[in-house]
Amino acid sequence: MQAYDNNILIMSVNDRLELLMRHFGLSVNSMAKKLNFSRTTVHNIVSENGRRTSPSHDFYSKLKESYENINLNWLITGEGEMLLDNETLLAADSAAEYKALKPKNTELQKVLNEIKKELQSVNQRIDKLERGQLG
Repeated sequence: MQAYDNNILIMSVNDRLELLMRHFGLSVNSMAKKLNFSRTTVHNIVSENGRRTSPSHDFYSKLKESYENINLNWLITGEGEMLLDNETLLAADSAAEYKALKPKNTELQKVLNEIKKELQSVNQRIDKLERGQLG
């Protein structure tokens, strides 16, 4: 991990990539093979014992092709969620341990659907009012 800012751990792109690999259960070798990069290239990006080089544009492109649900904005900037399919990351007690949990959003989805139906009804009433069809 790279630095601390007001007691908040700031992760580098290298750290986030390492976290992503842990999430998908990938080793340096398996990531290299999956993306068609050398083991040394991947090792130098993610390993604290490596040079901690920045991933290339080609690396990001191949990563996105192989794992479509990766949020590249999160990977590059640290903003947003790691994955685009509503999975979130929770830090465990140790900064080195993480686990992914899929949020339970069924209740929220039900409420959202009800709000959408209500909004449709309101929009229909507005349309009728504008056409002078409601009294």
